[in-house]
Amino acid sequence: MTPQERTRLVDLVAGRVSRKRLEHILRVETLAVRLARFWGESQEKASVASLLHDIARDDPESSLLEMVKGTDDLLAREMAETSAPVVLHAPVGALIARRDFGVDDPEILRAIGLHTTGAPHMDRLAMIVFLADYCESGRDFAGVEEVRCLLFSSLEAAMLRALAQTLAYLRQHSHPMDRHTVDATAAFARLAAEDPQRLHQA
Repeated sequence: MTPQERTRLVDLVAGRVSRKRLEHILRVETLAVRLARFWGESQEKASVASLLHDIARDDPESSLLEMVKGTDDLLAREMAETSAPVVLHAPVGALIARRDFGVDDPEILRAIGLHTTGAPHMDRLAMIVFLADYCESGRDFAGVEEVRCLLFSSLEAAMLRALAQTLAYLRQHSHPMDRHTVDATAAFARLAAEDPQRLHQA
């Protein structure tokens, strides 16, 4: 992606989201590209996925539900039954990225689709976008620094900490939990038990 193509994409995204949302998106992109560079992943894919990850975040839940129920995308249809409809902006974002922006790279689409819930099996790009969204510089909630400290030592350890904190927050505030987040937390916890070295190495 050339600088001109990126500028065009940013302009298109800016026309569909609020100014506050765009600022968040750009901070996510900055961190995601940095992480991709460090972990040897495609910086271009990290950039595109980050710029489009919240393209549907401000859409009403009714529109999100309508879109996921009317698609043939397996992830979107699977998430249509979620008890936490707010997470649907992620798979819908992937659908919009493909439909309106011509994105057909499965890694980018999956990274967008999983950035709110996580999943038991995530490639590095998906983890990078999830964690960049969680840890971008505008975030200041309790526990975020603990996750930031893990970003450049183990993506898996950072994922486990972020997911565990997310579930704890949802339980504390009696918010609905999507099963993908529950399953993802369990999967990364198993990895920590079975292969602790993987969670402590760059």
